[in-house]
Amino acid sequence: MPRNLLYSHLSSHLSPFRTSVTSAKVAVNGVQLHYQQTGEGGHAVLLLPGMLGSGETDFGPQLKNLNKKLFTVVAWDPRGYGHSRPPDRDFPADFFERDAKDAVDLMKALKFKKVSLLGWSDGGITALIAAAKYPSYIHKMVIWGANAYVTDEDSMIYEGIRDVSKWSERTRKPLEALYGCSLTVSPGWNAVA
Repeated sequence: MPRNLLYSHLSSHLSPFRTSVTSAKVAVNGVQLHYQQTGEGGHAVLLLPGMLGSGETDFGPQLKNLNKKLFTVVAWDPRGYGHSRPPDRDFPADFFERDAKDAVDLMKALKFKKVSLLGWSDGGITALIAAAKYPSYIHKMVIWGANAYVTDEDSMIYEGIRDVSKWSERTRKPLEALYGCSLTVSPGWNAVA
């Protein structure tokens, strides 16, 4: 594809105008879930963040730049993350399934008939489970950085990233702004992986 045609195709999905981003909470499955929403398009897209992430920290560029005439974009904070606290995050054995149900029920509470999912890392795993459990509700998916199973090597990597102070400043600072300087990775997160 010629370079100018590729740019034209890609830029057609960028926002031709700016609309505001609304921020709110809604009661879903016994908790108050925070979300941000922008756009007026007929294609609803839910953005699912990774571990410790939020719509704000993981998907700022997508909230800002996806075409607002084509898409209605919703970025959520899963229970216990970001602005969906309290409660603090916990990790029962079925937390990915719980997140998938929360995500689908959030979008239903917002009155969307069908949605597409963009999932990063743990959000990608959640999106895959949502698509498997609610196939008639999920239109399309883009998933990256997700895993289907955890190897012994993965477990060693997870243990190595537990010390947040060793993370790069670029990764750590937005999360410290959201959670405070006492940011920690829950021991339960690795135990279920």
